[in-house]
Amino acid sequence: MFGTTGIQECINRTVFELLDLIVVYPVEDEGKWSDKLGNMLPDAYLMKKGSTCHDLAYQIHTEIGDRFLYAVDARTRLRLGEKHELKNGDVIKIVSTAK
Repeated sequence: MFGTTGIQECINRTVFELLDLIVVYPVEDEGKWSDKLGNMLPDAYLMKKGSTCHDLAYQIHTEIGDRFLYAVDARTRLRLGEKHELKNGDVIKIVSTAK
């Protein structure tokens, strides 16, 4: 009964194909995919294809990028290095040193 306007498809094509971006979800709790308040997948970052875990750390906050140790893939629970290339839809925990 209700068709689509095609706007969402245009936005998706522009963002993901023409601008060559991916969506990455940073989390604090890789088991629950949440932030420190318990909100599930609270943030989504648009990143250039080819971005790394270290790039994501800097995108979140300069200090986190400066103090980056490693990242954790929340799906596989595998530890990832700073040069690991992110993929569209990744759910990532960044681990950094304390101040």
